[in-house]
Amino acid sequence: LSPSLAADTGQEIRTALGYFAQVWNENDLDAMQGYYHKDFVLVGKNGVVARDQHLENIRALVDDGGDRGELSHSGLVVRELGEGHALAYGQIHLTFKDGSVLESGFTTVYTHTPFGWKALLTRN
Repeated sequence: LSPSLAADTGQEIRTALGYFAQVWNENDLDAMQGYYHKDFVLVGKNGVVARDQHLENIRALVDDGGDRGELSHSGLVVRELGEGHALAYGQIHLTFKDGSVLESGFTTVYTHTPFGWKALLTRN
């Protein structure tokens, strides 16, 4: 891929992650759904979670009314994985009202769709 296409992909994925952080911080679950590809899976210490279950888990956190933390990202690196796919990795930070911070690494594979880049797989 040309350097300009790679730069565009990196910027578009950074924009998608920024948008996701914004809607997370606004508790906008309907908008969050658009970030994920229909075949999305989350891979974590408890195994693999499909998109619909992942969204239900987020909904339960929102409905609970507890402090889910303010989301931000740092150290973001984006790499092309061939035509129509990209990889992003870095750190996520959840800053809670009591001042505590939860930090974790993440890796997400994206696929390009007619509606932009969508998260296909995330490993936390």
